[in-house]
Amino acid sequence: MKIYLPHYDGKPTHNVFVQPGREYPNSAWMDENGKPRMFAVEFRYGRAEVADNLGQYMLDKELAQSSPIIVIERKVA
Repeated sequence: MKIYLPHYDGKPTHNVFVQPGREYPNSAWMDENGKPRMFAVEFRYGRAEVADNLGQYMLDKELAQSSPIIVIERKVA
């Protein structure tokens, strides 16, 4: 899955460290000792390729977005 940094600042690389197994302990996110794995996601020029489950976790937590297009959200009263 391709994911994008929500606020890309033009730097060539940016690292994000996530540990989804602390919140959602399943076998894909735990090591052989049953402890949560730490994932280092390296974004190159604002884009990274990750496993689908990790990408969806990062989208759900708003650590990444599914499109490189920046959308400004505003509330209308």
